[in-house]
Amino acid sequence: MGEEYYSQYSPFDVVDNDGTKPLDSGIATSPPPRSRFLHLWPWLSHGVLMSITLVFFTLWVQAPSIDDVVLFSPANEAVESIGIVKFNGSFGATSIYRGSPSPELDAAWDRISFNARPIRMTLEQLLRTREKPSPAMARYPDEYGGGYMATVEVTHQLRCLDMLRRASWGDHYYDHGNMHKSPEGFRTYLDHCIDMLRQFTMCTGDVTMITHDWVEGKKSPFPDFNVHHQCRNFEKVLNWVDEHRVFVPQSEMVRLDDNVNLTSPP
Repeated sequence: MGEEYYSQYSPFDVVDNDGTKPLDSGIATSPPPRSRFLHLWPWLSHGVLMSITLVFFTLWVQAPSIDDVVLFSPANEAVESIGIVKFNGSFGATSIYRGSPSPELDAAWDRISFNARPIRMTLEQLLRTREKPSPAMARYPDEYGGGYMATVEVTHQLRCLDMLRRASWGDHYYDHGNMHKSPEGFRTYLDHCIDMLRQFTMCTGDVTMITHDWVEGKKSPFPDFNVHHQCRNFEKVLNWVDEHRVFVPQSEMVRLDDNVNLTSPP
């Protein structure tokens, strides 16, 4: 079909040579006028699409990444960054945590790793850690405030490191009665510590770059472990743990009436 036309009044009359008006005189035909809105439609639709794109882009930028999601812990309030710290990784470096066994060395390690330093978690806090209450979970007796018995992971990791340190000195710590009595139990504990530290190292995935230098007497480039790392204030975490420790005599830390035993360690 051809294009539709509509009649429109003409402001002038048309007269034929014989003085008569044609039947369509005063009537002009033209295409229907288009709405003023139609020629603006491409620009308006483009603007709407741009606005929607901008909104979604803003939401995407503001959305937290997986690494920004913080797993809840009551001790999160003690977490404080101390910024960029350069490690002392030289092989011959001195440290209060390095050296031959001595009372001073053991005291330095005991301060950061000795004792599990148990603290208390409420049911609400336990649920926020993504754990579910279990009848096997140890709880404090009501006379000691109740709540679930818990410890902070970093003290366990340091305890494992101290165990490896002691094991590296052979029979010295055996002679002082500071290791497991059973060789089998000691070996199991060491393997546990090694694999826990392995998992932790792989979990954090430190991507700090280590450069290598040519060193006199070395046949291949030697790594420079004196590199910068983003660090937390460990002393603040340790102080928080000590402030929240729950002191219950071993004889009072007993199974409650509704507790059950696991058939094997978790």
